[in-house]
Amino acid sequence: MDGLSSAASVIAVIQLTGGLVKLCGGYIQEVGNAREEILTLQRAITGLQDTLQDLQNNLQENKAKGLSTSSRLPSNITACLSDLQALEARLDPGKGKTLMRKMGLRALKWPLKHTEVEGLTQNLERYKSLFLLSLQVDQTSLMISLAQNTDRINQYIDLGKLEGAIDAGFESFSDRDEVECLPGTRTELLREITEWAFSPSSKSMFWLQGMAGTGKSTISRTVARSAKNRNHLGASFFFKRGEADRGNAKKFFPTLTRQLILWKPELRAGVQKALNDDPDITLKSLREQFEKLLLQPLLGLDQRDQLPQNTVIVIDALDECEHDQDVQNIIRLLSRLQEVKSLCLQVFLTSRPELPISLGFSEIGNHVYRDLALHEIPEEVTEHDIQLFLQHQFMKIQHDRKVPQDWPGDNIIQELVRVSVPLFISAATVCRYIENPKWEPRLRLAELLKNQAKYVSKMDKTYLPILTRLLDNQESDEREQQQLLQEFQDIIGVIILLAVPLSVNTLSPFLEIEVDQISNRLDFFRSVLNIPNNENQPVRILHLSFPEFLVQTTTKFRVDAPTKHKDVAKSCLRTMRRLLQRDICNLADPGARRAEINSLDIHQCLPSELQYSCQYWVHHLKNSHALSSDIEAVRLFLQKHFLHWMEAMSLLGLISEMMGMLDILRTMVSSGRLSI
Repeated sequence: MDGLSSAASVIAVIQLTGGLVKLCGGYIQEVGNAREEILTLQRAITGLQDTLQDLQNNLQENKAKGLSTSSRLPSNITACLSDLQALEARLDPGKGKTLMRKMGLRALKWPLKHTEVEGLTQNLERYKSLFLLSLQVDQTSLMISLAQNTDRINQYIDLGKLEGAIDAGFESFSDRDEVECLPGTRTELLREITEWAFSPSSKSMFWLQGMAGTGKSTISRTVARSAKNRNHLGASFFFKRGEADRGNAKKFFPTLTRQLILWKPELRAGVQKALNDDPDITLKSLREQFEKLLLQPLLGLDQRDQLPQNTVIVIDALDECEHDQDVQNIIRLLSRLQEVKSLCLQVFLTSRPELPISLGFSEIGNHVYRDLALHEIPEEVTEHDIQLFLQHQFMKIQHDRKVPQDWPGDNIIQELVRVSVPLFISAATVCRYIENPKWEPRLRLAELLKNQAKYVSKMDKTYLPILTRLLDNQESDEREQQQLLQEFQDIIGVIILLAVPLSVNTLSPFLEIEVDQISNRLDFFRSVLNIPNNENQPVRILHLSFPEFLVQTTTKFRVDAPTKHKDVAKSCLRTMRRLLQRDICNLADPGARRAEINSLDIHQCLPSELQYSCQYWVHHLKNSHALSSDIEAVRLFLQKHFLHWMEAMSLLGLISEMMGMLDILRTMVSSGRLSI
């Protein structure tokens, strides 16, 4: 009898044992004086049933491998089936007994004597032992055969020697609560990434860059899930600052190699050779680890005239890897995976747009990678996705907390969308605050809308790591750290309080700080500021929660808003004193109408820093805690330059705005805040 026939016979016996277990159960309910004997027999039948199920699974899974021992069991299976059928005939009370029970007559009687139960139990145990032994023999044979077919057993890699970073891979236990993209969101972006991953003509790397809180890691997990579902996820590494080996590059390449071996077992021999040749390879430089553990084994794979298999490697949050040089080395080394021809290796990498990463990609050249900036996706697309996310989260809160379905209403959702765009982390922070099980969600939402400072305080997990990196350099002394903090206040502290964004080339004369010094300091804040490559374009804040956080935080990065407004007002007054003059545009006709003057001439004669100063010096003065010395500077400015200021405002077409500024000054004088 072949394996298939044996499996069919075993199934018949399994079905019969199931019926016998039910029959015994019926007797237990109806017959009280033989309960222990019935339970003993039922347990013996159940034990046989479990063994037969294991035997059937083994026959089914390995039907093509010729299980020698199990294939010689037909006679034993037939004998077992016959004995069980005889037992069924003894135990089945028949239709007559069923009719008696329906009429209320408890006539069911246990048909077996004590000695018969003992004999049957022993016989069933004998069959169980026989089948179990056969199962163990065949499984041992399969294991030996498998070991012999793995190139030689002494080539087997002990993956323990290839120690990876704990929980760095996709679906790790520590990230079990992290979410993926909600269906219906990021649709165009995910489609674009999928096309890149599976197109034979794609560049080998995809750099998804985005500022803090724009949802990069959520997208990474979604890309990893999609690749895994298609059986194309080769490896992944999710960096996380401050979490042991996930915060540095020490075990980066061993982790990727370990995962790729599990996905592509043919890599074992090449990696084993590397470990044999240099047992300390995992302690060597990143370049040596990459070349010997990853690149050379991959190059050694036999293509066998087959089309290369698409293999996606997901690297998330590279900016959270310590040591800038390691970050640049990782980018440079990963770009060399395009040398591998046996696999089509596609590296999907996410990070904030920080300087070391930008330098790393500029070094390898754009022929190797393509990039996409999340913060440059059209705002209406991001609004749509954040709205879907908020609607989904509030529906979940409604269900979990028994809140009315019309809560919170479309208007509130739209308001939350408005304050969140473009940060998904902002929307997620709002939802986490509201769904806290210790508090009533409707009250939490009302409290949040009334006092948004509560929400801003929750953003410290997003912003503090970025700010802390400014002082990360272990080699800097206390004096240098104080200088960095002062430059932070002088540059970032001003940018967050400006009435309108200014360019680096405008900030330089306005703050009296060199362009290179400003640019160098701004490079640390590309995750929270939109810094264009063109120094004539304005530097913009990504999200209003950043300046609000800096104004409210109690850390060393706190910006004292009134004091800083006073500093900016001083810069405005200094700029106007330096640049304002009579007939600033050198007009041939002092009585010329504004419409007759070339706007290019106006902007040339009134540079951007002067235009800003003329328009907003009162705004900053109003928001400052002006002292008597500051008020004296205002009085002297107005005495000497009032008409010059009026001329400049007229040229800018802002006379009506100037009247409003004078009203503010009058109010400040009447309230005692200003004495002119």
